[in-house]
Amino acid sequence: MKRELAFYEMRWPKARQSRLRSILAMLERSVDWPSCVQLVEPHYPRPGNGRQPVPLDSMLRIHVIAWLMSANDRQTEDLLIDSVSVCAFCRLDETGPRPPDAETIGNFRRRLERSGLQDIIQSHLMAELTKKGVSLMPGGIVEPRWIGPLL
Repeated sequence: MKRELAFYEMRWPKARQSRLRSILAMLERSVDWPSCVQLVEPHYPRPGNGRQPVPLDSMLRIHVIAWLMSANDRQTEDLLIDSVSVCAFCRLDETGPRPPDAETIGNFRRRLERSGLQDIIQSHLMAELTKKGVSLMPGGIVEPRWIGPLL
């Protein structure tokens, strides 16, 4: 049975997978995401009368992306805007509403810090990978800098 292609896969269906996409696919298969969500769920806002929060599963994955890429909140927002692979991993539909902005990402990170969960999530993630005989070394983002007047 042939599976349907996602919108982002139609772009270049025969292109090789990028290194980031491969790592994210392996991370997807290797981590018990529901148990990570259960760690954070009691500290995450419930939908109410105001603006609907971004799904916890997506915010948790965004947090992991920020950690893996050593990215600040703005860089993480840029990754979500620019990278189809990152959006797919974070379960964000690129045809749907825009991804969370830097402020929302920062609010989530600060909520985890206040709850003492930031290090627990990273430890949980690394323990899951260690069980499978894998380790993961966070990378970084190097951005170009424009020096001089804006043209």
